[in-house]
Amino acid sequence: MRWHIALGTLSVLLLVAVFGYLAVGEQTRMQAFTEAFDARQIETGATLFETHCRTCHGPQGTGIIGVAPAINAPDLFNGERLAAVGFSGTLTDYLDGVISAGRPVPSAGTSYPQRMPTWAQAYGGPLRTDQINSLVAFIENWEDRALAEGGAVASAPSGQPIGTDITVSLPAGDPEQGAALAQSAQGGCSACHELAAVGPAWAGSGEMPGIATRAAERINETDYTGSATTAQQYLVESIVAPNVFVVPGYGSGIMPQDYAQRLTAQQVADLIAYMETLP
Repeated sequence: MRWHIALGTLSVLLLVAVFGYLAVGEQTRMQAFTEAFDARQIETGATLFETHCRTCHGPQGTGIIGVAPAINAPDLFNGERLAAVGFSGTLTDYLDGVISAGRPVPSAGTSYPQRMPTWAQAYGGPLRTDQINSLVAFIENWEDRALAEGGAVASAPSGQPIGTDITVSLPAGDPEQGAALAQSAQGGCSACHELAAVGPAWAGSGEMPGIATRAAERINETDYTGSATTAQQYLVESIVAPNVFVVPGYGSGIMPQDYAQRLTAQQVADLIAYMETLP
């Protein structure tokens, strides 16, 4: 019987040793598992942001003037924005609520024409709870960079604004500079005219030609209400005075109304040069 007792004692000690060994490594294992889960969640959020959010908030979340605010910005992470709207919860709760329920009206002090849609299925949107969580994780992943670099804030250009005279003589345009401006937070054109159908598409499709060809045709159509007499004037007009003529099927006021004060003649020339390269 003694050897039975000894064997039982040895088995117990062996089990204690095994569980002790596992316990020592459990914290490291769980930490590695958590890091891997967080990384996958951020990657999923990045894909969702690319699909659903970049057209309004910009490719890097730095916002598009006249379309949507920056979310890769220091004021979101240092508490200033939450304090401004009187939100006393955590940033995670704030992001979850805004993404899930959307914003039927813009925040106080803003005048963005686009309203934030509801994204969570609980509010009639298309995304599951885990997808909302992934988007929140992706946005929060910007915190260190936003606070360290101050965020990439869209700003007004240096130089004389072009104004609203569509007959102004434009300098030679650079299509590469125009493409960069169209895709930037300052220009923001690609969000509505290339990445989404918020405004008339710049590129041609099927039997519909590109914007430069359509501009030449548009000024001769009977429903045209602007004052342009050339394709270039029409494109200038569409940028600096967008409500003079609104393409049928689109609403007035969606296009930012202050490009005449925000863009220089060179920048407008660059944008037009870029448009003219599109088939």
